Amino acid sequence: MYMNMSQNNKDINWENLMSDLEREQSDFNHLTKQEKEILTELSDIKTETSNLLRGYKQYRTDLRWQEFKQYVEVDRIKNQKFKLWLKIGIAAAIGLIIVSTGILFLSSNKLDNPTSEVVYNSDISPGKQGATLTLANGKQVKLTEMQNGELGEENGVVITKTSNGQLFYEITSTKVNEMGVATVNTLATAKGETYQVRLPDGSLVWLNAESSLTYPVKLIENGKRMVKLVGEGYFEVAKDKSHPFIVESTGQRVEVLGTHFNLNAYSDEKNVKTTLIEGSVKISSNDMEAILRPGNQALNNGQLIKVKEVDTEMAVAWKNNNFTFERLPIDEIMRMVARWYNVDIVYTGSIPTEKFWGAVSRFENVSEVLNTLESTGKVNFKIDGRKIYVSRP
Repeated sequence: MYMNMSQNNKDINWENLMSDLEREQSDFNHLTKQEKEILTELSDIKTETSNLLRGYKQYRTDLRWQEFKQYVEVDRIKNQKFKLWLKIGIAAAIGLIIVSTGILFLSSNKLDNPTSEVVYNSDISPGKQGATLTLANGKQVKLTEMQNGELGEENGVVITKTSNGQLFYEITSTKVNEMGVATVNTLATAKGETYQVRLPDGSLVWLNAESSLTYPVKLIENGKRMVKLVGEGYFEVAKDKSHPFIVESTGQRVEVLGTHFNLNAYSDEKNVKTTLIEGSVKISSNDMEAILRPGNQALNNGQLIKVKEVDTEMAVAWKNNNFTFERLPIDEIMRMVARWYNVDIVYTGSIPTEKFWGAVSRFENVSEVLNTLESTGKVNFKIDGRKIYVSRP
């Protein structure tokens, strides 16, 4: 389980701990039990780090070690350009900075050795804001082609495209559908698109690339606010105790009254991931149920719901326009890349089995993401049109 140092390790004397590690003392009697456990793990990681980095001619492990110490300041951890996530205090952070991703190594070598970056024959621009709205009558509206302002009215609900790129629903009439059938809309993003919708109750939904949200235009049907999600969405649900908000996705239902959560339900992922930021939610799948509290993430594979504590900023990084990954396999990372950059991924030979850490803005061209990964020395890439070839070094 991952802990945030600023919340759980306030009693640890980090300065003494780092000093002991540098001196490699054998007598740790003055340390607490928790400090001894962290120090042992850090010592193992430091040894592994030194061995791994011997192959980097330009890499100054002594300077990087001093830079790492600067990150072990409780009040400053949250303000670093690259977020660091900590296992047993800070063990994963050192792995992030020095061992596994090469992020700090890449940043350092950009200054000391400008030729270290891989140059690709072509590049691909990032995704952008865009979506297609399918109205109840089947008409499809490409929002990128529409001017800001009112798009139409359905069943007493006015649909507007705002200047900040949001789809806005507002109930202006109490009339009901004369046929007694719910008027349903679907907002869908293609690969390389993202969009935001404000539902009639004031709830906000962000859609990631290659996702869709289906909902009644008045939202409330039979006493419930019911929507269906394909792909990934971030929800800020308006509080309404009288009308539960229910999200149906692949093989599960998430029920809330008012909360903030992220739901990743892509069909090509092994698990449906539900991450709770604020409030409380209940997940139902087949005969299984789970209650989430803030900081919990549920992994549902259709047969088991596993709940664990996570760094929630990781789950919502896409909504904040970042690629952020921690100990992820390359195939999962490349699925993110494929959706956002609208590319096909082709593996040549065996798929690299290493895990990667990293953080890159989604506003960057794809080469920036690939360079960050390739700098680890664990994977190579080639761009050909809208195909990215992945191979071992």
